[in-house]
Amino acid sequence: MNKKRDKKKFKRKNIKISNIELTDIDQFTDDVISEEKRAEKKLIEKGKISSKRNLKLERGRILEVRSNYKCIVKIGDKVLICTLGGRFKQVNFETKSIVTAGDYVNVDVSGDLRIEEIVARTNTLSRFSDKDFQIEIIIASNIDQVIITSSYKDPQLNLGLIDRYICAAKINNITPVICINKIDLAESLDDVKQIGSFYEKLGFNVIYTSVETGEGIKELRELLKDKDSVFSGHSGAGKSSLINKLQPELKLRTAEISDYHRKGVHTTTRSRLLEWDFGGYLVDTPGIKTFGLHRKDKEKLKGIFPGLSALTEECKFFNCSHSHEIKCGVKKAVENGSYPVARYESYLRILESL
Repeated sequence: MNKKRDKKKFKRKNIKISNIELTDIDQFTDDVISEEKRAEKKLIEKGKISSKRNLKLERGRILEVRSNYKCIVKIGDKVLICTLGGRFKQVNFETKSIVTAGDYVNVDVSGDLRIEEIVARTNTLSRFSDKDFQIEIIIASNIDQVIITSSYKDPQLNLGLIDRYICAAKINNITPVICINKIDLAESLDDVKQIGSFYEKLGFNVIYTSVETGEGIKELRELLKDKDSVFSGHSGAGKSSLINKLQPELKLRTAEISDYHRKGVHTTTRSRLLEWDFGGYLVDTPGIKTFGLHRKDKEKLKGIFPGLSALTEECKFFNCSHSHEIKCGVKKAVENGSYPVARYESYLRILESL
């Protein structure tokens, strides 16, 4: 029985061969071989500004991104459907989508409405996939504050998700506001405020709301006035119901909590920029059950996680991660009860995930 000879596997290089004269064989290097040039994705910097001539550009803002490279854009008082220029499909964007709700864009209005330029963003609120190669999923851009919405009950208050949102907001220079909704389901408002007091003592705005009783709605409206805000948080927390209470004309779709697992179900399927009648904009986002940070921000975590930076003076090591080191100021605070165990465990979970 004849065995087949194993074929040697090798990667073929794209090269051009030309006649050259070698005067000294010792001076021959690989630089003499030139690789064949192939089409490749353009860098983001090369894709920001259009090089086309005779364009009639007008500034607008994306209200919603739809399929097939279509976007709803507000230009002045008009709301128009615009198409992304083909050039953007060749740009090496390191995100799942090219544009997002809240982006300012320059639209060529001389013919078919075409987005030709994306104006530099002041900030973005993004989440990242949990896969080995983390893909950025931009939720919104150019915003002032994120309203971190969580319900007291049905679904249960998720402080770990609030912690993640606070960290993401701080990384991107966005003001975090904590909104604890459905407080009418609590036996006592004092019980709810006791939970929120940890964040209030650290200087965060915490608002307690109920769509059923109307409590906290006026305070929330004043905070939203003339600002661009993102409503985001756990599915089923009541974001759409709150928005409908603030401005009934929007008529956002709402849904009940799943009877099977008592968690929220998605009612908003994509991010949308909506205008308040009392001034400012909101970005209504799909509810999410997980909110991943990027691994590149791991070193920033200890400086931005709520309440940790004030405890680091007693750390023996200047680069203490507050996880395994001896003589750690944070661990000492946890042991003597001056820092909540639950919040420290939340910090460790985020640190481990990165």
